[in-house]
Amino acid sequence: MKKPTLDQIALECGVTKGLVSRALGGKNNVSDATREKIIRKATELGYDTSKLKVHKVSSNRVLLIGSSRILFKEDFWQPIITAISSTLSRSNLIVEYFAFEENNIDDITLKKLKESSCSAFIIIHVAPQVIMDALVGKNKPIVIVDPKTFHSEATQFKFSNYDSSYLAVQRLIQQGHTNIAFYGSDSHSLSFRERHEGYMAAMENHKKEVNKPCSIIFDNEKKNYADEQMLINALNNNPISAIVCANDIIALNAIKTINRLGKKVPEDISVIGFDNIRTGDFMTPRLSTFNIPRQEIGEEVAKYVANSIKSHQIPYSQIVIRCDFIERESNIEVKK
Repeated sequence: MKKPTLDQIALECGVTKGLVSRALGGKNNVSDATREKIIRKATELGYDTSKLKVHKVSSNRVLLIGSSRILFKEDFWQPIITAISSTLSRSNLIVEYFAFEENNIDDITLKKLKESSCSAFIIIHVAPQVIMDALVGKNKPIVIVDPKTFHSEATQFKFSNYDSSYLAVQRLIQQGHTNIAFYGSDSHSLSFRERHEGYMAAMENHKKEVNKPCSIIFDNEKKNYADEQMLINALNNNPISAIVCANDIIALNAIKTINRLGKKVPEDISVIGFDNIRTGDFMTPRLSTFNIPRQEIGEEVAKYVANSIKSHQIPYSQIVIRCDFIERESNIEVKK
């Protein structure tokens, strides 16, 4: 890839060439937020940021690792990434970015990771085993945010997936629902599977109050976040009055399918999602969901890493961040 020019980076960031030069040159007259924005965009465009001059004197660097899709394209992760970066900067830690292609992790990529001299590593969501293998021998703190798959070699920051689905079922039972389904994809991620497990546990523990569980589990390999025909079959063959969905996108797709069947949400079927994406708050009806506190998660991850570096400890644990229920308009009491 041809090295981008300062003009190209400036154009992409909507700033002046001089500001880009000062940010990449480690000058002090650039805000942390602007510097972080410019460095991330420069990395995305192929600029080698590993040898940048820094504006703070520090011997400790943290490598923020993610697929190019997550680091640069998906809006969901940006508040978490920004909070991690800004909090680490306030702790006088230098943040570097490392992007990889999920379907093309070559020897050069792995060699760069193995040769990294960073004091800690933060991986966002997708942590392929080959990348973990390149890092674990370094005896440095490794943190994975919302791990897509389980890794015992790292500290895992997770959302309250199990508990949230359990609480969703409990809330629907309080509203008189007895035929509650779950709609999701266990193979998509660890979070989705844990949400399904929470649903199953709630249904089992309240089996005297509800009918048998109905799990509508599809393959999300193509990232469609739906299997409309599978959902239609389930709705036609079961008297479902409420659906707990693995995330908000699945919930929104479920609502579209329900509407196409001539039914209404929530009058005929209540729906609850997870993630609290912005679309859910602007649709009709407004989607009930569980909020992921992205800013808080990013800050907590950064503080944890900073403390691990300071204490020279490499802890391995699971830290669960509570996701509060936001009840809006997509679930109601069953009509008597």
